[in-house]
Amino acid sequence: MTWGRKQRLMAASAVALSLTLAACGRSATSTNSTVGNVSPTKGLVTTTPAGTKPYGTVVWAVYRSVNSLDPIYAFDYPENTAISLMCESLLKQAPNGALVPGLASMTNPSPTKLVFTIQPGAKFWDGHPVTPADVIYSLGRQMNPKLGGFYGLVFNRVSSITQTGANQVTINLKQPDYWLPGELASMGGVIIEKAYAQKQGKNYGTPAGGIMCTGAYEFKSWNPGTGVVAVANPHYWGGKTPLAKEIIVKGVPDTTTLTSGLLTGAVQGGYLDGIATLPQLEAAKNAVTIYQGPGEDTDAFIVSNLKGVLGNVKVRQALSLALNRQAIIANVYKGAALMPRWFSNPGTFGYGKSVFTKAYDAAPVMKQNLAEARKLVKEAGAVGKTITIGTSSQISNIAAVTGAYQQAAQAIGLKTVLDSVSAQNYINFFTDPKARQGVDAFLTVNYGDYADPAALLATFVLPGGSQNYDNFNNPQITSLMEQARGTANPNQRAALIVKVEQLVNQQLPWIPNVQPTTVLAMQKGLTGATGSFSFMYAPWANNLGGS
Repeated sequence: MTWGRKQRLMAASAVALSLTLAACGRSATSTNSTVGNVSPTKGLVTTTPAGTKPYGTVVWAVYRSVNSLDPIYAFDYPENTAISLMCESLLKQAPNGALVPGLASMTNPSPTKLVFTIQPGAKFWDGHPVTPADVIYSLGRQMNPKLGGFYGLVFNRVSSITQTGANQVTINLKQPDYWLPGELASMGGVIIEKAYAQKQGKNYGTPAGGIMCTGAYEFKSWNPGTGVVAVANPHYWGGKTPLAKEIIVKGVPDTTTLTSGLLTGAVQGGYLDGIATLPQLEAAKNAVTIYQGPGEDTDAFIVSNLKGVLGNVKVRQALSLALNRQAIIANVYKGAALMPRWFSNPGTFGYGKSVFTKAYDAAPVMKQNLAEARKLVKEAGAVGKTITIGTSSQISNIAAVTGAYQQAAQAIGLKTVLDSVSAQNYINFFTDPKARQGVDAFLTVNYGDYADPAALLATFVLPGGSQNYDNFNNPQITSLMEQARGTANPNQRAALIVKVEQLVNQQLPWIPNVQPTTVLAMQKGLTGATGSFSFMYAPWANNLGGS
């Protein structure tokens, strides 16, 4: 079985950070308390108070300019942020990670049949109603290999998609697939207007062709220098017109520029990842409000070569034990991250929460233990051997975590060599096998397509997974994942994934570094944005407005 999706890379500014400071920082509640052995998870917000007053133009910062507005090519944080602002999917991920109706409601008359009924009154910005033909066309584009989209393989259990009523579409499956609804609440399930997309052809989703969706904000213009401009839709089918009149999604890659913009009012908001100036922004209470919400991404060390020294599981375990995660939390994330207990971020527990939470809380925190790490390296016969790490000095969080691994390796008798590339070329480690030649591992901040630990795990633990670069293959893990995909009961499905997490902790095909929270910054006087990681998949600004 093959399961794949796009690779994700979270790139930040080009300021190198040091990890030599003491391991202390703010908690997830930003109380300026010292981070202890267990990072607190209390105080995270999924939503912010809804706006109550009209608001003019909002400049919303993303770490680089948007590349495409076509959902089949939604590759990374900027694209997802812009598309989810304006477009809607068949199902929707609520701020707490639960799946709820979106453009359609779903029923399961049998384990291999998903029936979608389009919501009454659902319509595109041009006033045309959403029809089964639009749904079939949108999903068909995702599945069309000739278009080269990123989501085709997530539909690999689909046998047919047909109209079965005036406002009804049925997906027939080759075998049960309880991962697919989550994908249909993400970019894979975004519905676009067939007639408009066919008219625009290859220009669809570009500055020349624009887009046609159904959301509370509608596309106005896109100039790569200015950004993507969306305006409140006065005829939104789903309810009231948003109070914020206009939102400009603009690439602001430089940390200094972004910080200054938030403090002076040139930038009104943004979701911030690993930003070095977070303490400065938190202190500026008269200008900016900082929220932390549940995250779904994991800062991780991707093992890309099992033929070298990392092919020995004891070496991978030793590196994990030697890593100073507290320093990463304190100095890269400025307290806005959690110490991991297993690979997946707790924010991914979108179902079976009691099962996941009980197991997660019972798992030990990944504490540093240099003595045990040195012992494992000796047992592996790896003392003095070299690990080559792919990195970039131009991406601050990547450079900083690379430094942490250099320190960890040196402390336990390993050597490191860096294969450092430009920020622009770092993505090649994910997409080009030639770029990975001779590289044993590289860094990432990675996420799945919806709130399920399996969404990201499937990409690197399953044979053929889109990020399984080292051909990792554990039959027990594969069997459990396959069982989970076909298990209807949420708690039973969660219990299977818990077993996967436990095995992944032992095998470490990727090493989890820390679990980032979702950091949201908004100007004083602006409120209503989603506080959780669901901003990546679902409309996050519908309640935005003045406070």
